[in-house]
Amino acid sequence: MALGRATELDRVAPLSTLSRALGDSGASLEYGAFLAIERAGEAIERFSRVRPVAIVLDDVQWADELTCLALRQLVPGLAGSPVVWLLARRPLPEQEAVDRLIAEGARRVPLPPLSPEEAAELCRRLLGAAPGASVLELARAAGGNPFLLEEVLNALREEGRIAVSDGGVAVVREPELPAGFVAAVERRLSDLSGEARRVLEAGAVLRRPFTVHEAAGLLGAAPGTLVGHVEEAVRAGALVGEGDRLAFRHDLIREAVYGGLAAAIRTALHREAALVLRREGRPPAELAEHLRHGARVGDVAAVRELRAAAEEMTAVAPSAAADLMLRALELSGRHHPGPDPTAGAQAAGTGAPGAGEPPPEAGGPAAGTGEPPPGAAGLVAGVVRLLASAGRLDEAREIADAHGAPRDAAERAGIAFGLAEALKHAGDDRTVIARTGRALELSGVPVRERARLLAVRAHALMMTGRIDAADDAAREAIANGEAGTGRAANPVEEAVAGEEATAERAAGSGGEVFAQVVGLQARSTVAIFRGELGDALRYAGRSVELADGAGGETAHRHPRLWLGAALTALDRFEEAQEVYAVVERECGRLGTAWALPLLHRFRAELLLAWGRLDDAYAEAETGLRVAEQLSAMALAPALLGVLGQVTLLRGEARAARELLARGRGLAGDGPGLVAEELRWRSGQAPSAGVLAYLVVQEPWTAARLRRVVPGAVECVRDLARRNPGQVSLAAGAAQAEGRLEEAIELYRAGPRPLGLAAALEEAGRREEAVEVYRSCGAAPPVSAPSAGEGSGWAALTGAELRVVRLVAQGMTNREAAAALFLSPHTIDTHLRHAFAKLGVNSRVELTRQALAHEPPAP
Repeated sequence: MALGRATELDRVAPLSTLSRALGDSGASLEYGAFLAIERAGEAIERFSRVRPVAIVLDDVQWADELTCLALRQLVPGLAGSPVVWLLARRPLPEQEAVDRLIAEGARRVPLPPLSPEEAAELCRRLLGAAPGASVLELARAAGGNPFLLEEVLNALREEGRIAVSDGGVAVVREPELPAGFVAAVERRLSDLSGEARRVLEAGAVLRRPFTVHEAAGLLGAAPGTLVGHVEEAVRAGALVGEGDRLAFRHDLIREAVYGGLAAAIRTALHREAALVLRREGRPPAELAEHLRHGARVGDVAAVRELRAAAEEMTAVAPSAAADLMLRALELSGRHHPGPDPTAGAQAAGTGAPGAGEPPPEAGGPAAGTGEPPPGAAGLVAGVVRLLASAGRLDEAREIADAHGAPRDAAERAGIAFGLAEALKHAGDDRTVIARTGRALELSGVPVRERARLLAVRAHALMMTGRIDAADDAAREAIANGEAGTGRAANPVEEAVAGEEATAERAAGSGGEVFAQVVGLQARSTVAIFRGELGDALRYAGRSVELADGAGGETAHRHPRLWLGAALTALDRFEEAQEVYAVVERECGRLGTAWALPLLHRFRAELLLAWGRLDDAYAEAETGLRVAEQLSAMALAPALLGVLGQVTLLRGEARAARELLARGRGLAGDGPGLVAEELRWRSGQAPSAGVLAYLVVQEPWTAARLRRVVPGAVECVRDLARRNPGQVSLAAGAAQAEGRLEEAIELYRAGPRPLGLAAALEEAGRREEAVEVYRSCGAAPPVSAPSAGEGSGWAALTGAELRVVRLVAQGMTNREAAAALFLSPHTIDTHLRHAFAKLGVNSRVELTRQALAHEPPAP
């Protein structure tokens, strides 16, 4: 059994709740957040092979973001192992992770208030006597809360206020009744000396188990002078020992003591706590919790430490990091002013702007200064990006639009970039185009900021189908990026902005590397769209080279994703697979959760092109699940497109139509690559503008489109001519021109078996076509439509069988993933499907089925 209990401070200590339960056998954040969760799952799985495991986490309402994400992944992921989870929480604060588990089928066991009969029985057990009328009235006033009742009865008994009559009935000697838990705690602690109360107040402010030395630091006393007062608090039952630390006997006692502090005293103690913990070298995240409550406006050191804590937490707890940045913004002296003067004409003429084209930033100077303090706009940009990456887009827009006017165009553009990049990840490309356009129209925008705005704008233009404009923006972004930073460093702003900006400038000779990397990514995708595959590979390769050299924020953009896409377009599938494996490791090491849905999308498209339909489906399904967990649904339409295409190839037309309709509903009816692709997969003829892009993905479609889409044959012929090393395009051209035997041989030399099957089918070689289709996991078009997946051992696909066999040998998900060159998430998806088809819910049952159907050789 693994036991753990969350504390309020856990909210700013990533993975602390789960790690406390698992101990040394758990996972460390040393190699990144997502890898830590996977290793924790592996540790639990290993233990469960020896004996069933129970994991009990108390007070989960205080659990940190990463533990919550781990629960959302590990509870369903380990459903097939003998592992039981028991999570206890209070109603407030609300905990979305537990709510999601309940929604997904976890059993909820609400603990209702004690009935009058149960409360009477508790009184009898606590007092050792039958409760009299006065005790029962006290139980009624407790409202059925067993903790409250126990605390009050214990306090009354310690005060000598409980008497037992000769008839064995317990009564309260004094008729006064407590009015609530805070009153009961105050009564309980009223006999403590003032010094002991001060110890409790210091511990309440620290919000976690604390040492005598730490309490002494807050109170400005020598540790030795507190020993007697600590012993007094322990004797009173307010504190208990936990090794070399002290803790409140219950969180509610600590909350009552903390709530009873006057605001001025609470602020002073938090300020002192920050000083003490800073001297002891505690991590920025712990200091940040006290700086939030104790720092004063204008405290530059507090702003710096809050910023450092936010950067430390961004990868694993972006929402908590955003809260710290918001507090840093308040301490910097910013306030919520009136409208931006530059937006006055719009405000006067049309009222509030529409959602498609909001104003860049609202403005106003810092209170009492006439202008914002140095570096404050950098904080605004950071807050905006964190809020949006955490899914808090409404707050991000509000901050960007109304949180003070920057001093110059550079700061204004920085804020616009912060929100635009975050909105891009959220899929709001039209708003990105509107915001970046307005910011770029400002006079005096420096080269660095202009380059970044153009880079993110290029991606938004591309996704809305404005390919030429996207290429122009990307070209300009790269050119501006190569020109350098465009302004001198401000030492005060450097101090506030933290280490990332300094590292970025340190790349000096390469200019503004971030914009170059993002611009090259856009140019690579534009090149694929136009069928210029060699250029796509060159742009992506240069992007990787620059990012590897710069590191820091630039490396977090994962340009290898675009390199993998270019390699896939060029039929270099094995290389693309290796590149995506590197990206997966980098995501775990850097904690860049935003990239995971994109990785799953690109890898699913690679596996689909490779004819590995089961793996492609599992990869896309995993990507959709991760996107939902991260509340990052921008990639959902593309992932649903892959799921729909695979389902269609399997012969499940009705299910395919439903998946594609979901994707179209999310993508909308407007222009854009994903929307066009979804319409095409749903049976609509593609527009001429995206024909080359679609043929690059599936060269054999040109033959099918030649009768309904003018120029289809000329398109694939031109693509093959411009990309002479791409064998699949040559095969597609031969097939479209009716040279079927040549097309078949060319397809055999390439990595795309679905193209081979299509050419064999068109040549009348149906038996061969059927064999190839089935080897891919597809239903041949010549057969009747499939009724569905079915059940039983025979219903397992080839990919599912491979996973089942390895798991039956005792491999973990990670070990099976390494053996099959897949991600652990994909292995988990295959296992879920296998469990459902076989009607089992544990690995033991799965192994029995495997042995029954495929007994080991004698």
